[in-house]
Amino acid sequence: MGRLISGKGHSTLALFSAISVFLTVIGVLAISANAGEKTESLTGKLYEFEKGSKYEISSTASRKSTTSDFGSLKITGDMNPISDINGVNAYEVSDGNVTIDYFLGNEYSGENTDFWYLVDDKSKKIDTETIEEDIMKGAIILQTSLDGNSWVTDKVITNVAADPEYESNIYTSKDIQQVNGCYYRVIVAYSLERVTGSSKYVFVNVDNKENKKCAEVYEFYLINSSENIANGISALATPRKELGEVVNAGKDTGFSEKAALTNKDPHYGWTMGTFFVNGYTREVKDSISGAPIFLKNVGDRVTLWFNLKQDINNLNGKSNLKINEDKNGYDQYFQTDKTNMRHGTLIIRYMDFEGVKHDPVIYTDYLAANAKTGADTKVELFEEGDYEVALDYEIADTSGIDSYTDYQVFFTFSIRNGNCMVYPFDINSGAELADNAITENGFKLDMAKSRYLTIDVSRTVLVNGANGRTEDVRFNRPAKDGDQYKDEGIYRFHVHNLYTGEETTKTIYVGSDMFLRAMSATHLSVKELEDRLAEGYTIGNDGRLIDPPVEETENVSVVETTITEEKQEEITETEQDLTEAAAGKAGAESATGIVAAAEVVADTRANGDPAAASNPKLFATAVAAASVAFAFICAVFVISRKSKKKEKFSKMNTEASLEDHESGKGGAE
Repeated sequence: MGRLISGKGHSTLALFSAISVFLTVIGVLAISANAGEKTESLTGKLYEFEKGSKYEISSTASRKSTTSDFGSLKITGDMNPISDINGVNAYEVSDGNVTIDYFLGNEYSGENTDFWYLVDDKSKKIDTETIEEDIMKGAIILQTSLDGNSWVTDKVITNVAADPEYESNIYTSKDIQQVNGCYYRVIVAYSLERVTGSSKYVFVNVDNKENKKCAEVYEFYLINSSENIANGISALATPRKELGEVVNAGKDTGFSEKAALTNKDPHYGWTMGTFFVNGYTREVKDSISGAPIFLKNVGDRVTLWFNLKQDINNLNGKSNLKINEDKNGYDQYFQTDKTNMRHGTLIIRYMDFEGVKHDPVIYTDYLAANAKTGADTKVELFEEGDYEVALDYEIADTSGIDSYTDYQVFFTFSIRNGNCMVYPFDINSGAELADNAITENGFKLDMAKSRYLTIDVSRTVLVNGANGRTEDVRFNRPAKDGDQYKDEGIYRFHVHNLYTGEETTKTIYVGSDMFLRAMSATHLSVKELEDRLAEGYTIGNDGRLIDPPVEETENVSVVETTITEEKQEEITETEQDLTEAAAGKAGAESATGIVAAAEVVADTRANGDPAAASNPKLFATAVAAASVAFAFICAVFVISRKSKKKEKFSKMNTEASLEDHESGKGGAE
């Protein structure tokens, strides 16, 4: 029984573990899917005022923290909460921007009841801010500040509860705000009413009503995270280029005049601030306009900065000079509508590689927003394109009769990628294709946002002729980003950077032909590959060349192979020569021995030895000894010659065999 329980326990445990793992994986995937983006609901401060008030937020201490019945404020982005900044909720932004949404409720949607309901507020004053239209059924004001004290109104929405086209997304943070750190304040103002009873007035029942005004105030702080900032560029980085000169732009002419400053100008002899660009690799000049062109490489972040040098209420240290609020300003060159440009307006317009001029980005009250005098304020990060920048502002001189003069700092610059690359990608797999790669599916071009490169492409195909394959050109034309090429052939791209003079060439093969595959694998030309095939090479499945087959010789390991008839005749002649030479030498030596023996006998007889002279045995013995000596010498000589002949014969056979073997090997190679 114990074992059965144990077995069930193991099964249950295994099942539980599997479920736990599954739920954990699902949880991780769910978290990963939204790991970056978060939504925070903010708690604001609610102020209540009497019916005739002007929402005096700055001078009222009576308030309470609440989540309003009128609506709720939420911010969404890739951000994380950090320690409060000056008592304000603060968040680090890891990437992108933060959206600000105000969602309307429906608690105040009734009318003429004993519950609070919305009524029209036909005033335009909210604390110190005067808006252009009546508040009506609720107004939302969004303000920003770099120091938490000087507030700039960025957006105003009125009659929000009665507007059928109202959208909850009221604002999106800007890079210029996040990189420098920015305070945000949202003020929601509305008027409420309720019925408290009734009374008769000249025999008519009249509702007794109670009214109040409410203002919700939400504040928070956004700044890019240290990692986000690290991905940027420091204001101290070099190289850097200062841009822009101030001109007298007239008075109420849309900043259209471009007069040089004279000593009669209140702006003479001092500057409002300095614009400069850094984060690039090299600067070149436009050959026509002379405007700077900043070349950037991978990892470069070209950045425009502004350094405010003046107190805008005490220009050049003079109390009579200040930046005036330009309530009906406009810029004729950028064709902006008349608006309250406030204390200086920065305008940036971008023109893309197709010559399309995008709507200008306008920062009103720009000089007031740059509260930190002497600090480098990041304006914008830039990619490839052409840029026009203008800072328009109006100076008031109150030293005598008040006078007002418009001034402008205007400049242009361009940004280009410094590389000279184009990237082909397989149409089906999306994989990047290296130089000399082959694909059966075709490919498309990606210029990696380098829009100003000159790219030409040629396509050739293989043609079979009497002399083998040759290349035939089918087209040679300019190429552009996103072009696709699917037809079989050899594509060669020639990329040229007009600003650096660099050139790059890439070759891509399209098709399933084995000859094309071999060209891709070996990098050989058509003629070179044809020559290799003529030599006996073949093409493998991967396109590589396979060596010609080798004709193997039988019994290669045996040294003594059959030799040729020519070598046999040579050996036979050599043997005959050796035999004849041996015979001649042996005969000569034998004759010499016999003569010597005869001379001994003759000498014996001549010396008067009658016994020796008359002894026939002695003579026979001498002749026999000479004969034996001759036979012995001949035998030794013959054996010696045969040994040498055999050695030479063996050596010749070996050389012949090795020569044949080497001949076969050379053919294989």
